[in-house]
Amino acid sequence: MKKYHLELTTDETALLSKIDLQVTHRSHDEGHAAYNANKVPILALVQSLGARQAVPQERRNYWNVPDYNPGRVQTSRKGVFERNGTLGEDVYIHPHFVPYLRYFLFGAELPDEVITAFEAGVGDPAWVTSSDIVPIGKLARDLTRRHGLDKPTAAEEFFKLCLDVSLGLSTAQSVLRAVRQIRQPSSEIKLHFSDNRSCHLSEKHIQTSDRINPCPTSRPTSPR
Repeated sequence: MKKYHLELTTDETALLSKIDLQVTHRSHDEGHAAYNANKVPILALVQSLGARQAVPQERRNYWNVPDYNPGRVQTSRKGVFERNGTLGEDVYIHPHFVPYLRYFLFGAELPDEVITAFEAGVGDPAWVTSSDIVPIGKLARDLTRRHGLDKPTAAEEFFKLCLDVSLGLSTAQSVLRAVRQIRQPSSEIKLHFSDNRSCHLSEKHIQTSDRINPCPTSRPTSPR
């Protein structure tokens, strides 16, 4: 949503126009070309944003503070790069930094109608109390289902959105967990196979003889 975009200077806008912000590319060569082309403008843009402290504090916390990176890795998102041997300026030109740069610049990447509905449901963040945390998590889950959003991606983006609307870290963490806990509909179960194939099995299949061979296209694995 545009209102969450950073206001850039003329020079920063020119730098941004030279940066490939795609997270994935069609080929290794295309990705490598983007990496090489991004090196100079990304460093210049990050330095400019840092010099004038243009990135909101909560977005900087998302990047720098371990508590904003829930999970088994007890370090910040920046710390993950450093733990893997990427240090200094190399952190910012690493291809995996691009999603973080996108957040710095544009905020949470959710459909505008989802953001609008979430804001309306939350109301004035200043009046949010601990009793509102569960309903806010339910709202995020409902919006994820209603708009067919990818669960892992939506969980992270709602976490970011909570920070951007000033709900605070504890509420953001609760919403993150709530969306992650969305279960696959009971009417459909996805089966996975060792050779990376998968198929979907409905309740109707379970109640019939198809339980013997629920995926007719699957091939039995040869004994070893």
